[in-house]
Amino acid sequence: MKANFATTALILASAAIMASPSFAGDTREQVKAELTRATRYGEIVVNSETGLKGNEMNPGLYPAKSVQASATREQVKSELAQATRSGNYMLMGELDGLCNELHPNMHPAM
Repeated sequence: MKANFATTALILASAAIMASPSFAGDTREQVKAELTRATRYGEIVVNSETGLKGNEMNPGLYPAKSVQASATREQVKSELAQATRSGNYMLMGELDGLCNELHPNMHPAM
């Protein structure tokens, strides 16, 4: 009985995984392009014992990854000022909510 249930569950889980978008089936060209990019940037594991990638073992042999700035300093300051005004921040030591939820009388409703 347990074996039948386990087998059925395994078959259903496999079908659900195979139907997911990640198994949509990349074309051969897409897979080749991804492999070429991974090889070029050292993103393939070269040491199976430690699990280190080529760019982690020898960073000088591979081009540096480009870093994209997510927000300027002025944007961060503006977001902080807005959060301070609205109370949309967590107080130190208060684990259960935002300041405007814990102390609604201190911040105007937005």
